[in-house]
Amino acid sequence: MSQINLTIDGKSVAVEPGATVLEAARRAGVAVPTICDHKDLSPYGACRMCIVEIEGVRGFPTSCTTPAAEGMQVRTASPELESLRKRTMELMLSGHPNSCLVCPHREACESMRPKATKAGRSTRCGFCSNKEECDIRTMALEAGSRDLNLPTLYAAHNLERGDPFMDRDYNLCILCARCWRICEKIHGKPAISIINRGKDARVGTAFHKSHVHSGCTFCGSCIDICPTGTLTDRFARWYGKPDAKTPSACLLCPEGCALIAQTHSGKLVAATMTAFQSEASLCALGRFGMAQIVNASTRLLRPAIRENDEAFTVDWDTALDSAANGLKQHAGRVGILISAATTREERHLYARLAAGLNGRFAVVPTLPVDPLPAGQGTPLPEWLADIQSGKITALILGGDFLERELARSLDFLLVIDGLPVRVQDQADVVLPAALLAESAGTLRTAAGQIRSLARISRAPGQAKSEWEILRDIGQKLDIAEMHFDTLQDVTAAITDDAPPASFPGRPRQDVFSLPATYRGHLLADIIPALSAFGLPTTYDPSQEVQPTEGFELLEIRELVPNMHLLRIHAPQVAAHAKPGQFVILMARETSERAPFTLADWDAATGSITLIIEEVGRSSRELISLSQGARLAHVSGPLGQAFPVERKGTVVLGGGCYGIGAILPLARALKEAGNRVISVIEGSSAYLLYWEDKIRAVSDELRIATKDGTRGTYGGVQEVFQEIREREEDQGAAINMIVAVGCTFMMRMVSELTKPWDVSTFVALNPIMVDGTGMCGACRVSIHDETKFACIDGPFFDAHGVDWDELACRRGAYAREEVEALPQTVDLNTLMFPETAKQGCGCGG
Repeated sequence: MSQINLTIDGKSVAVEPGATVLEAARRAGVAVPTICDHKDLSPYGACRMCIVEIEGVRGFPTSCTTPAAEGMQVRTASPELESLRKRTMELMLSGHPNSCLVCPHREACESMRPKATKAGRSTRCGFCSNKEECDIRTMALEAGSRDLNLPTLYAAHNLERGDPFMDRDYNLCILCARCWRICEKIHGKPAISIINRGKDARVGTAFHKSHVHSGCTFCGSCIDICPTGTLTDRFARWYGKPDAKTPSACLLCPEGCALIAQTHSGKLVAATMTAFQSEASLCALGRFGMAQIVNASTRLLRPAIRENDEAFTVDWDTALDSAANGLKQHAGRVGILISAATTREERHLYARLAAGLNGRFAVVPTLPVDPLPAGQGTPLPEWLADIQSGKITALILGGDFLERELARSLDFLLVIDGLPVRVQDQADVVLPAALLAESAGTLRTAAGQIRSLARISRAPGQAKSEWEILRDIGQKLDIAEMHFDTLQDVTAAITDDAPPASFPGRPRQDVFSLPATYRGHLLADIIPALSAFGLPTTYDPSQEVQPTEGFELLEIRELVPNMHLLRIHAPQVAAHAKPGQFVILMARETSERAPFTLADWDAATGSITLIIEEVGRSSRELISLSQGARLAHVSGPLGQAFPVERKGTVVLGGGCYGIGAILPLARALKEAGNRVISVIEGSSAYLLYWEDKIRAVSDELRIATKDGTRGTYGGVQEVFQEIREREEDQGAAINMIVAVGCTFMMRMVSELTKPWDVSTFVALNPIMVDGTGMCGACRVSIHDETKFACIDGPFFDAHGVDWDELACRRGAYAREEVEALPQTVDLNTLMFPETAKQGCGCGG
């Protein structure tokens, strides 16, 4: 069939029949903006950013839905098109948090903190985990002028965390429909669609069902195709944009699905489909589970041996010598028990090792969830009875398959695994093995196809690839058949290997028939979200100790998105609190110690008030409590009180949680006879709170917003500059400045006021961890002298702070903080969604 010839912006281009004008423009090298279009989806025309002018055609058709025709004359750029696109973008951004796009400090801010800051709702780019890959952000920045003439309408949708694996923040949704369209393409019947009408339209499930019961297979395609941060992988979201994507395969079940392994700084963070096609779809375990397994906090890190009933870590040579010596003493009476979730190379070497030791060898198959009475769901080989009879006296265990009673019958036990097993304290030698994406090799699928596995993630600690461990043991035992130099040599030596048994009667995408175990370990213990599908787990939420005594939570509510007010009954703290001090909170006895600034207190009622911003595990745990709950610990007041003296004119600046923190300072300074000017900032007007409270204790209240929706366009520093110029014009002066907020804001204030010769103080609470000076995490350099923010501060001379050092220390625990974020699922929310907290309570 002949090609179609047309002209795009004066460029001649030929395309195949059926191609769209947008495809023709791309063929001609002409960039046309679009959001809803995707190469794997049918044209939709929802975003209307790709409009063009076509000679002889009325109006401005969308190029993604318009078929190319012979002789077409197309223009993609004109004053009318640019104006319409700008208006369309304004409409799109008016319902999408956009303050970072128009903020005057965007470039400086992003140079100092290029990674997104953890948060609950994403109220701006700096709080959005999709910041590095957001299509709407990229398009807005490329557009140049981003002046917005429409108000930002924050929808205040509830942040949805009730389903396994994903977080959904529909406040970011632009209704491009990519998510449900890809779901329909892959699965035929989409589990989600656009519900409601008009301004209430949003993506959701029919009758607001949980995704677990909506037909969702949790393949992750909706997350992977979302152009904004609306849909995110709960585990991977805060690691940032993957720096490598490597083809590999999944070992977690006999299907052996192909996948793309995504890594960040050598760490596996996600596994995605190879293509948006039905045959390439991954199950929930393959898509979300692999990364959580290799990054499990319980991973074995160092080889260990047991002597005289005492276990201790040793170097690899010592551990291998102990393993070889123990096995040699039991030659002819050795058993080997491993999992089918191993590579062809590993099973081949295990078989050779068994032959060299004249031992017994068995592979435990992977099965869908169907737990046996023992709770493991894994049939064990009959020859294990020979352990009790004494025919087998030594065992190599490659998984959690052995009961403790049976282990006691052994004279020698060698464990080779990456995760702790139940009988680990009875093992004579424990060798930490690399798991899944941490080791290369091949697998034969249930269909008989051989697939390659790539080594794309670093094994933790001193863990080694399993094939290397087996080879080294074999060489220590002088087994000639175990002398291999490379993994490729092992692969070449495999002449016959049977494919593992397939799952009996398991539909590939049935989330209720996923494997219950990996190498005998209960998967729901490693990946808590799997309990939503009925997989067995040893975790019992009813056993969590909820404090029945302690500090009562008198009030809790969300003032504005991510900012929560907690009022707690703590009479001893309230009786002694002073402005600038903080307290340490622990929701439960097992919780982390978390420091929070005192925003208010009432000695008469014995209550203290805190403004807690959701940024991580501890803050999320606290804001999830309900009124009437009791906190295990409230310690304080801690830190040095702010020196309240009569100075003259004092200017206070507060941003984010700092708005609440400056209230007691303003009150105390005004009572001391100062003229107090308070300045509060927010990224947008809907993020401001406590205006009336702060106005009541100030002589003047000024407001700044980064998007210009209220008060001065910019941050507190712009208002400080205005105040200084006004005071100088009136022959007056500012005598002291105090700034409380994020480190970027406080640094900007410090740099602004340094030439002014005005005493400037900042609160360095953001870098505290322990709150008592014991951890050392809050060490700061003030005028080249080492101080601790929690015991020497939190307030310091802003002009003496080593801000570069502070930035480095601020990010010292960034990865650990991300890894600590909970992956659990609220089963009550799944079953009874109407009981979940609705909205943010901010009245937006």
